[in-house]
Amino acid sequence: MKIKNQFIPKPNFYPIPPRGVDDFGLLRLMFRDLPIKYIYCILIGIVLGLFLGTRFYWYFLLWGETGNFNWERHFASPFTNQVWWGILVPLVFYAYSKFDWKTQKMWVILASILIALFHEITSYFVWGVFADLFGMEPFDWTQMSKIFKSVPTGFISQWIQYWVIWGLFFGLDYSKKYRDKEVELARIENQLSNAQLEALRLQLQPHFLFNTLNTISSLMEFNIKDSQKIVSKLGNLLRTVLDEDRPSTIPFRDELDFIKNYLDIEQVRFSDRLKITYEIDEKTLEARMPSLILQPLVENAIKHGFAKSSNDGEIKIYSKALNNNNLEIIISDDGIGVEMINGTIPKMGIGLKNVRDRLDLIYKKNYSMKIESSVGNGFSVRILLPFNWFPEQE
Repeated sequence: MKIKNQFIPKPNFYPIPPRGVDDFGLLRLMFRDLPIKYIYCILIGIVLGLFLGTRFYWYFLLWGETGNFNWERHFASPFTNQVWWGILVPLVFYAYSKFDWKTQKMWVILASILIALFHEITSYFVWGVFADLFGMEPFDWTQMSKIFKSVPTGFISQWIQYWVIWGLFFGLDYSKKYRDKEVELARIENQLSNAQLEALRLQLQPHFLFNTLNTISSLMEFNIKDSQKIVSKLGNLLRTVLDEDRPSTIPFRDELDFIKNYLDIEQVRFSDRLKITYEIDEKTLEARMPSLILQPLVENAIKHGFAKSSNDGEIKIYSKALNNNNLEIIISDDGIGVEMINGTIPKMGIGLKNVRDRLDLIYKKNYSMKIESSVGNGFSVRILLPFNWFPEQE
């Protein structure tokens, strides 16, 4: 895994500008920055107008009084009212964006009253002009007088509809902020996990290197030729360990190749005393897993199960593709084993702890790591991983 020092911009999911935007950007704010496309606002107004207009017709039809249905009053008036709200939505959005409810309550209420009054008066004029043009009703001073007299009663309805639209913007605003916060928290959590994984990997590299150098040092005194072989193999291993561009997850095939090279070094060290048995299911070779996740387990088998004994020993590496789409890997030895208390090791070494910590960070709860051992009966680590899991973006 390679951590790059680069700035990751904050996702811009929040379309509503900050409060107090100046009037110079009025048109941009009212139209371009609308959280809903302006054409959709108008279409919604038309749909609502058709619905509210035709409901009167169905009401009269239900009671058998269609003769009393007046298209000018019962359909054209509510239709014009809703369409006009669709047209005036940018004005409501401007008031919502301009004044903050927490600090400017009086301005918010005043804006709602003025816009509701403006809608009430202008919608009547729009309806009156169209009614006059299509010969439904004459638009004269008498009609205008009726309009102004009906404003106080119609205003309440328009004021309520204003707050419905305002509430819609508030809901969208809250939703965007909440989603933006979730994205930001996920980004921070991902960066923290990457940093922790990188720390664990940096911890593993010198630990592995020092143990291998100790192996070379012990051989130099009595077998220079084998020491040279180990140095050559160590160079190949270090190219893998120190490769910054190496992906954080690799095929099991590559991880197995690394383990074989590592065990080749250990077999030179212990000569004929160490036997390695591989029982590998061919289906598992392409399964992905964290890079260098198995090396500490193999090292633990040698160091604690075999190196402290003068007897011969065997290490088995087993893999199988399970029917539930899991990958099973078992690394076991027939060494001296350890005493377990309540199913756990009292003092877990750096290698085992490193493996468990990395699996916790990458797979969360989607994995299993079980240790079985007893004094004199060897040591076994069984790991279950999702077979085709890509926990990180490479």
